[in-house]
Amino acid sequence: MLKTEMVAKNPLRALDQSREGGLAPGQMGLVAAHAGTGKTAFLIQVALDNLFRGNPVVHVSVGETVSHVKAWYEEIFRDLAQGYDLEKAREVWEEAERNRLILTFRVQAFSVEKLEERLGDLVEQGIFHPRMILVDGLDLSNDLSPTLLSLSSFARDKGLKIWVAGRSHRASGQLADVVRPLSDVFQVVVGLEPKADTTALRIFKNPSGVEGGTAIALDPHTLLLVSGS
Repeated sequence: MLKTEMVAKNPLRALDQSREGGLAPGQMGLVAAHAGTGKTAFLIQVALDNLFRGNPVVHVSVGETVSHVKAWYEEIFRDLAQGYDLEKAREVWEEAERNRLILTFRVQAFSVEKLEERLGDLVEQGIFHPRMILVDGLDLSNDLSPTLLSLSSFARDKGLKIWVAGRSHRASGQLADVVRPLSDVFQVVVGLEPKADTTALRIFKNPSGVEGGTAIALDPHTLLLVSGS
């Protein structure tokens, strides 16, 4: 099946924390990057990997519109599906869309309390029951400790898998220095580091596997995750 092949070939397998793939319920992952270096593309590939495995996903975007996020998903999936049967790819895409919900917040309006309230309403009404939540657009230069601790408690209480994408300003120094004070809250921590001809994935924390530099990168043209030799 197309979904099974896409899951098996995904370089994200290097970050798996559970036998089912990806994070285990109650765990959190962080991807940190400077602005414009691919954190949203990374996060969407995490989302699609979960959707292909049957996990309903809520994508929370702080500061972007629903149409902008949808366009990102369409572009990433189109590139992922190149070379596959178009009819099968269309079926996979339609199923993924049914199991994905996009929520947006203004930058100053986002809080874990408000997120829990909106999700609680959806669950109580039987509209959507997520297993994975993605939070994109947090600024790592701010004091995020209260927000991240609340997210961590939410993940554990509800048995959710949560990935956070945060931007770091270049003036803040190396990504390793930025994420170090936050790492205790997360089970997996990665950073995106631009190189001469690609954007490399650096693993700062990964209990189930390798840490440090890896052969995984974002293709500079498609922003798809690729594994080197």
